[in-house]
Amino acid sequence: MKEVIIALVSSSITIIITSFFNYHFQLMKEIRNEAVKYKTEILKNVYTPVLKLLVAAIVPGDGYDGITKESFFEIEDVIKRNYELVDPDLDSIIWSIKKEIRWEHYEDSLKLFDKNKRLLHHVELNFNFYRKQLGLPFNKTKLKKS
Repeated sequence: MKEVIIALVSSSITIIITSFFNYHFQLMKEIRNEAVKYKTEILKNVYTPVLKLLVAAIVPGDGYDGITKESFFEIEDVIKRNYELVDPDLDSIIWSIKKEIRWEHYEDSLKLFDKNKRLLHHVELNFNFYRKQLGLPFNKTKLKKS
């Protein structure tokens, strides 16, 4: 009789421990999957379109001198459509450029903004950071902060 009770208790303890670890690992897997989904969404909806717009402003041979108002408004549109995915640093950069554009509102529309390349460096850094996090090919030199 004692052997039966010991067997029942030990099997019950084994079932409880197994269930706990199974629940714990399933929860961790679900959290990891949600994080990957969120990072993919940020990369796809924010940094890839903004980087495409910034790369279009690069003149071969001359490099990046800045962006025009029109380019900035396209970038701002991408940011507005995906505002919940935008990090605070990118938001503050966008606001500083927007403030600069308001000061220069009556100036020539060909004036370039972001001459200090702050927006370009931030977007390149985060674009490559998220690609690295997702296991995609990335540029190691762009991950080094200047």
